[in-house]
Amino acid sequence: MHFSRYVILAVCLLLAYTVHAQSETDLLVERLTELVAEELAEDFDFSELAERLDFYQRHPIDLNRTDGRELQELQFIPQLFIDNLLEHRDRSGKFVAIYELQVVDGLDMDLLQLLLPYITIGVPHSLTNVGVGQLLEEGEHDLMVRYGRTLQQRQGYAITDTTRSRYLGTPHQLFARYRYHFGSDLQVALNMKKDAGEAFFDGAQRYGFDFYSGSLYIRNQGRLKDLVVGDYALQFGQGLAMWNGLGFGKGSMVPNVAKQATGLRPYTSSNEVLFLRGGAATVEFGHFSVTPFLSWRRLDGSVSYTVDSTAVVGSIGQTGLHRTSTEAANRGAVQQWVYGTNVQYQYRRLRVGATAYQTRLDATIDPQALLRNQYAFRGDALWNASLYYNHSWRGIYLFGEAAHSLGSGFAFANGLIAALHPHLSLALHYRNYQRDYHSFFNQGMAEGSSSSNERGFYSGLVYHPSRKIEWVGYADFFSFPWLRYRVDAPSQGLDLLTQFTYTWYKKANVSMRYRYRQRQENASMELPHHLLVDVLRQQVRVSGQYKLNDAWSMRSRMELSHYQKEGDSTEMGWMAYHDVIYKPMSGRLSGNFRLAIFGTPSYNSRMYAYENDVLYAYSFPVYHNKGIRTYLNLRYRFGRKTDVWMRYATFVYRDVDEVGSGLDVVAGNRRSDVRVQLRWRF
Repeated sequence: MHFSRYVILAVCLLLAYTVHAQSETDLLVERLTELVAEELAEDFDFSELAERLDFYQRHPIDLNRTDGRELQELQFIPQLFIDNLLEHRDRSGKFVAIYELQVVDGLDMDLLQLLLPYITIGVPHSLTNVGVGQLLEEGEHDLMVRYGRTLQQRQGYAITDTTRSRYLGTPHQLFARYRYHFGSDLQVALNMKKDAGEAFFDGAQRYGFDFYSGSLYIRNQGRLKDLVVGDYALQFGQGLAMWNGLGFGKGSMVPNVAKQATGLRPYTSSNEVLFLRGGAATVEFGHFSVTPFLSWRRLDGSVSYTVDSTAVVGSIGQTGLHRTSTEAANRGAVQQWVYGTNVQYQYRRLRVGATAYQTRLDATIDPQALLRNQYAFRGDALWNASLYYNHSWRGIYLFGEAAHSLGSGFAFANGLIAALHPHLSLALHYRNYQRDYHSFFNQGMAEGSSSSNERGFYSGLVYHPSRKIEWVGYADFFSFPWLRYRVDAPSQGLDLLTQFTYTWYKKANVSMRYRYRQRQENASMELPHHLLVDVLRQQVRVSGQYKLNDAWSMRSRMELSHYQKEGDSTEMGWMAYHDVIYKPMSGRLSGNFRLAIFGTPSYNSRMYAYENDVLYAYSFPVYHNKGIRTYLNLRYRFGRKTDVWMRYATFVYRDVDEVGSGLDVVAGNRRSDVRVQLRWRF
């Protein structure tokens, strides 16, 4: 059957039986992360974003107090609208009602609906004249403990031969999280985490958990805008020089191509590699703000020594896993120091900033002597500097950054978002990252894994003819000037997306999406030299949501995947699921259930699907091979202070004798996971 016939079949099947199911937080996390998740690990932690959204649901942003920074933290509000809101407040006085937002330029019904749960007009908290007794009595404590494991035994736990690679710990996953808040101006955070396979109070983890993370955060105290002691994240400009934590780019929310830099924030995620550790502060002097920062961390790496006793490491570990003897030996083997300053000037709608910092290691990075690594970073110290700007004027938002790694290359990014009409918006983004540009902390918009060795031009449109209809589309043309992994020559590609959504306000919606991606990589056939061939991926998705009543909702999706590589056979994959969500306005019990069926010839035609989970846990598992996926989440509230979540999820595959690879192999055709989570607020 031709691909076009599959497309028609998908549309007809889904529209035949279904067309707001999740909470607003769940919807936002899915929309923001759906495309970036395909480039990350299956169990990548998105909890920092979810926690931030949940916090502002419980502590809404005061529109009469904010300077826009809190609104930026939500990640889905265009900077152009934030500037319009602040200018409206300066010109017309304080807001007297939330719905006064409707007179602010740039607000459509979709943005208003997303924004309402996170804003208010009220009296703010302040730390002024607050004593220790008041902090203890009025502060909010939040303790959460999570347990999880795979029910089937993985091969890594069955190996008893100590000379072989094996998992040294237990299959139990443990995560403990504590938060203290006094309003939005004081926060204490602590995370403790043990991954499956890691030891616990034994071996390399003799102090208990494998990963500890904590911070003290104070904000809005006169000139002191932000202060973090402990683990923190920095986000400046467009992410070319300094950006920690999760970043977004291409997706169905087109304005997100302009990164929303939040400056200095505490790091509260359980990801073990994307943060700084030490201290930083943002101090304001009129229109200027200064953010000095200092960090010292131990990173993972396989260190060897030269004849003159120089420590050398091929690369820095990025997984945070310490399950085997090799992983445990590499744990914390490299010391990293980071110190620098950011200076920013802001006047009305104009922001201009500069960042300069040095990264120093106690081991020399020396990657493998491969042709693709010719321009890779080598050494033990790196200086980075950047200049960035953003400015909004008459419905146009301009943004950009120029970055330089001293002694090597440059990186540039510039773009604009323009309201061409009350119902039509345009986004443009140009990037040029030289092949010898280096930064340990970059997350600029890119098709590759970092802001290096890439040029590209992105254009996107958003059309809202009415509050019921939305169409978004983008085209991204990119090229890689130098070699990459599995690409032994300069290459180029194209990424296209178009999506149409029809919404019955607060009742239901149906969405249709088509995505086309073309890239180049080495041919699979054996040749005297590598030849680049085109790799084409096409995806068609039809999804719908329907709210039956105040308690019950339904959600469905059908998706087709088409993979074609020159010289290889064409692959066609498919996936369909149906969700049932029970979430009464009041009541102790809530939950959701999914049943999915899927079939793909191989991993090449794989698909990803967002899954609900226990609080602050989200996943995008890979659907490939043939089988069934199902999960059940339940939440029970014991009064107002205690909640318990339970989750069971399983993959059942057809025609396979084992699931997974390497030490993660499970005998049989099933892999099942359970999670139990307890939260206590006091």
